[in-house]
Amino acid sequence: MPTARRSAAFDPISPDIDLDVLVQQTPNFEYVTRISCDVIETQGLDTFEKLVLLHVLIGGKPLVVEGFHKRLDEWTFTSAWLQDNHGKKYENARNLSKQTNLTVSIGHYLSNMNKLTNQWNRHNYRDRDRQRLYLKDIDCPEVWHDKLREVVPPSIFYLNDSTGDVGGPGAVDEPNPHAPGLRKSRGVARAGDLMSCLPPAMRAENLMCYIGHEGTYTPAHREMCASLGQNLMVETSGTLDPDGKPTKPGSSIWFMTESKDRHLVSEYWLSTLGHDIEVEAHFAQINAWKSAPFTTYIVEQKLGDFILIPPLAPHQVWNRGTRTMKVAWNRTTVETLELALDEALPRARMVGRDEQYKNKAIIYFSLVRYSELLRHVERQKGPVSNHQHTPDLKYSPKIRQLQKDFRRLFSLYTRLLLAEVLPHNPRDDKKIQYLPFDGNITCSFCRCNIFNRFLTCTTCIIPLENGEEDTYDICLECYAMGRSCKCISGYKWVEQFKWQELTDKHERWRQQIVAFEGGLTDKSALPLHMEQQYMRKKSLAAVCQEQLRLRPWTDPKKPPTEPKLKKDADESLVNADGTVNVKKRKPQVCEKGHMKNHVSNYFEPAWKLSACKCGRAYSYGNLFRAYDTMPLTVMEDPDWQCPHCLRICSCGKCRKVAGMKPFEPTGTVLGHDTRRVADPRSTESLVDFKQSNFEWVKKAGDDREDSRRLSRRLDEAEAAKSQGVALDDDHYVNEGEDTIVTNGDDENESPTVQTYENNIPIDPLLGGLPSNGTQTVRRNPAFDDTFQDGETQEAPHLFVAPSAVMLDQRHLGGGFTTDENGIVFQYPDPTDPDPTVPQYAPSQVEQRSQPAKSSDQSKKRKRSDAREVQTDMLDPNQANEQYHKAQVKRTLADARRNDRYIIAEAAMSGKSLSVKLAVDKTKLAHILNQTPAQTTRPIKTNVILQSDYPSPSTKVPPNNPLKRARVERDDEFSTRKNKRRKSEKEGQDLTKKPSKFMAISSGSEAEEDMNGDDGGYAQDRVIKPRQLPAYLARKNDVGDNEIPKELTSEPRPSRRKSTPHHSSKETEEPDVALAEANRRAKLRALHWNHDDSPEGESEPEGSSKPLDDLQLQNGTSSVPPKSKASVTLGRVPVSIFSKGKKIRVASSKGSEKPHMANGKTARHSLGV
Repeated sequence: MPTARRSAAFDPISPDIDLDVLVQQTPNFEYVTRISCDVIETQGLDTFEKLVLLHVLIGGKPLVVEGFHKRLDEWTFTSAWLQDNHGKKYENARNLSKQTNLTVSIGHYLSNMNKLTNQWNRHNYRDRDRQRLYLKDIDCPEVWHDKLREVVPPSIFYLNDSTGDVGGPGAVDEPNPHAPGLRKSRGVARAGDLMSCLPPAMRAENLMCYIGHEGTYTPAHREMCASLGQNLMVETSGTLDPDGKPTKPGSSIWFMTESKDRHLVSEYWLSTLGHDIEVEAHFAQINAWKSAPFTTYIVEQKLGDFILIPPLAPHQVWNRGTRTMKVAWNRTTVETLELALDEALPRARMVGRDEQYKNKAIIYFSLVRYSELLRHVERQKGPVSNHQHTPDLKYSPKIRQLQKDFRRLFSLYTRLLLAEVLPHNPRDDKKIQYLPFDGNITCSFCRCNIFNRFLTCTTCIIPLENGEEDTYDICLECYAMGRSCKCISGYKWVEQFKWQELTDKHERWRQQIVAFEGGLTDKSALPLHMEQQYMRKKSLAAVCQEQLRLRPWTDPKKPPTEPKLKKDADESLVNADGTVNVKKRKPQVCEKGHMKNHVSNYFEPAWKLSACKCGRAYSYGNLFRAYDTMPLTVMEDPDWQCPHCLRICSCGKCRKVAGMKPFEPTGTVLGHDTRRVADPRSTESLVDFKQSNFEWVKKAGDDREDSRRLSRRLDEAEAAKSQGVALDDDHYVNEGEDTIVTNGDDENESPTVQTYENNIPIDPLLGGLPSNGTQTVRRNPAFDDTFQDGETQEAPHLFVAPSAVMLDQRHLGGGFTTDENGIVFQYPDPTDPDPTVPQYAPSQVEQRSQPAKSSDQSKKRKRSDAREVQTDMLDPNQANEQYHKAQVKRTLADARRNDRYIIAEAAMSGKSLSVKLAVDKTKLAHILNQTPAQTTRPIKTNVILQSDYPSPSTKVPPNNPLKRARVERDDEFSTRKNKRRKSEKEGQDLTKKPSKFMAISSGSEAEEDMNGDDGGYAQDRVIKPRQLPAYLARKNDVGDNEIPKELTSEPRPSRRKSTPHHSSKETEEPDVALAEANRRAKLRALHWNHDDSPEGESEPEGSSKPLDDLQLQNGTSSVPPKSKASVTLGRVPVSIFSKGKKIRVASSKGSEKPHMANGKTARHSLGV
């Protein structure tokens, strides 16, 4: 059997899916409840806040508020505005196909979204090589933030610090920032987002934007730290973009669940799909949602739809159309903090998910803020003079709700302190290092934020380049789990708050609670020392301190040593008859400090085992995988009993003991390898969390699709839903039943009163569901462009059929298989003889063509059916074993008939057969030396968008292409005056020489002059960039700043032509000094446009080394006086370079003008 467990594969959604038909034909699919944003203004913010509380936070169901696009600024929330104002900003776009990041500018991404969308159709949407670029988690523009603040209700907006009304109870006069004078502040109330209670430097900026095209998606996940997710669609593409190009309408499909099904969804992901919902790496198929044992809520998010996501509710998103632009943020409330401490943080710690919200710090700073507000209310309750009456602060609903939230936060704060309580020892208190809290200390293993106390290693310290030190810090939860650096022990205690300061605030806040509750009662909070006395288990800090003494310190620089075993010699005895009686060797005795593991029967170090009072010891790994027990649960219980004492041991020996009921794992553990996210210095010494519990699940006989684990989670979800939705009097202020009155459509119709499930207000006329309970979502006509006129259209593509998945091997490839529900899996079924060959169900014609079975065969079939019926009455383990053996036997029989017995048996047993062939050495060498033939077949690529991030080595092409044109020589305006003077003296006519070529810019005045009636002609041919010779390339490599980077290239052989010989003996036999002067003048001529040195400045003699030859480009430097075109430096004779460092250009009147360094007289370029 293969060791790898199969997991569901990624199967994209077709672009032409009909969502309305899909929801109507799927029993467990429902649309999300919708309301209109007009309800908020019509019926008040208080009613809307209560709706969010009852329906989303407590009820755990998603909610959609539609119609916000009518209030958004139509000029600001557009792709054109974003491209104009932030188009040059670079972001990392996520390539979902390759799971890599691509750095692109926002403008470059927006400009190519139409191309990224048009690549998909209903035929190639499963192509795995095409680009799916998702611009996600980018910072929201500040202008958008300010505009959204004016539109979104304040209580649910980002970083809301008060839900009170302006001028409400507890309001004070404050300066008016918009006008002179004072104004009334908001009344005293709780914060809409507790993240606002943190100092600004510690807050997590989670106001993000998401821009996606057709085929981009967000895998199934939960919101971080059990926060309340909120997502608003601010812009989508229509049928035409601003430039008039056709586009496809944008929208997003959401697959959502409710919070009360979170454990059922998690177990379904683990046991059926083979993925962990906490990792956020799998986008579930539609068939997987269809066969799920829970209700799936569907939303097609369009422009202006605002979605509220319940805490810990798994969901996933699929983007459609050319463009979707969303703004999302999360809110932290008292309810989400309780879920974070109980579920979200422990699960994130297991997979090493980064904690960005600092939940424990939020609890502390929220108490500080709420305490100040309540003291402010107490001060306002004092005597009032001048016959002024203060508001009734005592009975204000918002103030009373603030008091209840303060009490709940205080309970969480008490939990934090009780976990960090150390046994009182004055010596240990002095050894604790104090480090002021700044909110930046995170665990080196799980990356969770550390609030107060933690452990740091004094050995594993890495010095950084900036002078700081990279220490290894471990949180108390991870150290109790056996996670640490390779030193394992020898840690030092560190705290970020003075313990006395924390305890003093705890007592002060407790007295404040007792005061506004009216005195001590049975439910009043107790002092911290009394809470500690009532604890029947050890604190987390006490467990870590105990483990520090038990675990040995290991030098990370030395290799690990294996424990040495003592071996006893064999005892030989001689019997009376003279025969030798050799006794069996005694079992190996381990060294001191080791104990025998009850399950494996091996000796292991005692600090890795948990010993019971009965003398049996269990490893923490067995307790975690077989009995769902974390190491901390065992360590903190002073009266812990082993599974054998509890009569639930599931090892091989104890299963045979009468009265023993083996424990069945209640959940699936896949195992997570955290080495990619944890610090490289980390190790796991107690439990190997990479291993799964599949073996223990198989021993329990629960390795089937309809497992008892799923049934157990389903019963728990049904029990939670049966409790209904109600406000607890201990946690909320209930002012009675609220009703919502809406006007009817007809004038004669009386107003209607609508309540929805436990006083949750829903207005059916302004956004509720229709009377039939369905929502009309029309088919997107933009995706029907694949059918031409006269072509018949097939039935709507609802979902991927199982047969289509199995037959379409081009897109799925080998190694994929499907189950009876149509879910595609990545690993083949071991019972399938050939996973690559699709199995077909026999049609009716094939069944009729098959020969009739004989009576003997029918009797055998009846007997086999009888045996199958009897297996249902057997023990689940025996029934599962018999079923597995029957499958294996049937598979091997089919493989034998097809001559595939060896391959099938090897695949089922997890073995591999290596065949060695004897090949002659000479033939083998001949084969290895053969080079494969290079095919001229073009390579197809699906890369549409590439990064536009500028690279230092990027060559910038010229703005205007250069043309090659024939020009006539102008001796009057030429730099070859010395050559001309010598030629005139010798009687030579140089005007009869063939004309040369020069490079000019396209569209310039020089081109217009040459294309006139003077008989010249122009040829459209771009001059290639000239390459540098070897010596210039070497000079640029050593860092010479005078050579432009655009001229750097690979060294090449010299292309220098011989200079025409003249009668002068100087040109035929040049002097060495003259040649060196010519070389320097050539360099100065090449770079005169970039040379800022004075004209008279020259290099010292002998400072330069001999260099290679330089090939100049043919042409002339003459241009019309009015032309501004860039020309190349033409060939000049050697004689002018011997005059010095100045280059003079002859004017049309024959006068000579020195060329200036800035190129004002004549402009020359190299044509690159």
